[in-house]
Amino acid sequence: MRTKKMKTAALIFALALTVVPCSGAMAAGTDENVVADIPSVQEEAAPVQADTVPAQADTVPAQADTAGKLVGTRYDGGQLYENELIDMIRNADGDVKIQMMQYGLSIPASALNQAREQEKKLIIEIFQPGNDAAMFNSRWVYDPSTVYWTPDLESYPLGVMVDPDTPYHSSHPDAASNPISGAIRGISGDEPVEWAVYSIPTAEGENGQAGYTIPGFYVEIAHWGEFDGMEEMPVYTYDEENNRLFNHAYAVRGDDAVVSDSIVWHTVRINNPMWGTNYAVLSEEHNFLPVEEIEAQIADDSISAVDVQMVSCFLDKQCVVPAGMLDKLKVSGKTLSLTSPGVESQPTYSWHFDGSQITDTMDIDLHIRLYYSGEEGAPVTIPQGITATLLDFTHSGPLPKGTSVSMTASEEMQNGYLYYVNEENGTFEYIGRTSWERENEYFGTLTISGITHCSYYLVTAQELTGDNVVIPEEPVAPVDPEEPVVPEDPEEPVPPVDPEDTDDKQPIDTEQTQDQDENKLQEDKSPQTVEAVKTGDSASVLPVAAAVVLSLAVVLVLLKKKVTA
Repeated sequence: MRTKKMKTAALIFALALTVVPCSGAMAAGTDENVVADIPSVQEEAAPVQADTVPAQADTVPAQADTAGKLVGTRYDGGQLYENELIDMIRNADGDVKIQMMQYGLSIPASALNQAREQEKKLIIEIFQPGNDAAMFNSRWVYDPSTVYWTPDLESYPLGVMVDPDTPYHSSHPDAASNPISGAIRGISGDEPVEWAVYSIPTAEGENGQAGYTIPGFYVEIAHWGEFDGMEEMPVYTYDEENNRLFNHAYAVRGDDAVVSDSIVWHTVRINNPMWGTNYAVLSEEHNFLPVEEIEAQIADDSISAVDVQMVSCFLDKQCVVPAGMLDKLKVSGKTLSLTSPGVESQPTYSWHFDGSQITDTMDIDLHIRLYYSGEEGAPVTIPQGITATLLDFTHSGPLPKGTSVSMTASEEMQNGYLYYVNEENGTFEYIGRTSWERENEYFGTLTISGITHCSYYLVTAQELTGDNVVIPEEPVAPVDPEEPVVPEDPEEPVPPVDPEDTDDKQPIDTEQTQDQDENKLQEDKSPQTVEAVKTGDSASVLPVAAAVVLSLAVVLVLLKKKVTA
């Protein structure tokens, strides 16, 4: 009874709230992006939680719903709640855009599911207090077309941590005080590389830890003009503690943020941002190979072989071995191994240089792009129906002698075949076999030797066949006509050939001679010969019988004479 009374009171109270007008108004949905103009809602005035929610939620007035969780503070100072955001998405004719403040912003999964159900983008523009009162920070865009699952967190905190008073970009007066300034060196001489560092906060929960990709979102971050005129910029993840950078991907120019008639912010778009990650956006590629460290190890007499673990090398000009380093390696006679740890589907691969074999040296870009059987986008066609890996070397031209490449490969590739891909005529030229050494129960290290210049190379688990496969012919020794012909069957010796019986001493046709010997052997073992042995032949048996009779007659005459005597 008490529960029934409480439900009745809650219903009466909820209905009473429907007649109370709200201050402000929400902008009507149009075909264009809908910009939120949400009234300020006081948390203590929230309606009582209803026991049930009608199935057709869009037929229930917004005032009848509870406010839900707090999303955050709007740019104009009001507060936005969960159910208000859901109603905006539900009632909009197109994509929905809201403008929020930086701190405490968290988008509930229910709003993301609503956007996904209706196939609408949710655009969140974020501002924060700073040197400029209207400081645009970032724009987060949730695109349902890139998500094929139900969000597994209750809410998703968004934002980019930028302190305008700290040197987070190269244009800042105190940029040199940021450790990243010392880590970044321009590729071309001493020309400076422009940069900006952005930090994504870490979310709470099992799937909200650092390194977890925020699903369905890309972020467009405001910058100070370092990348003006650039449509594409390299992006690195920045290990602030160890002052190291690792390749992430490329950023592209995002949409401008028009704050007012006089304030327009340019943006850099980063796809698939990850929680708890520092991003460094650079104006050009950077050679992250520790040249000075490697050369110091080459010169160290206590080190017999130099083994260096590089950063992930998946961009052109990211890891380049200068010719001068190889000159020092040549003098030392040492071996040098440079290993790229690999990321995602790209396996580990290594370059190996033997200084004792090096003659000529040159700059070598260590980047190798790997393509697999059935993978789209390969620069040359990989034969179908086989297990294969195509190696696309960024370096072009010859390689020093004593150079080899190894990479992680599955057990299927332990008996590999190496082919050079000839682009001019579309053939695969067989080079030789590869070696494979087991590392664990699943993978091993496949080593490719004998590459003298860089181009496209194909490693296959099965031997290729077909008209477009070129296999070098092995030389055949000429036949000496004065040498005796040795038949295949040693029981049927063939007398030596008299050179005078040949016509002008021409070379012997070994195929024709072999055919004649085989014909003779077949005649000796023919059915007619076997039959003759079984039935007999009078032409050959009578002379033998006559000789036997004559011999007996002679014996009888001699015996008779002896008896008479």
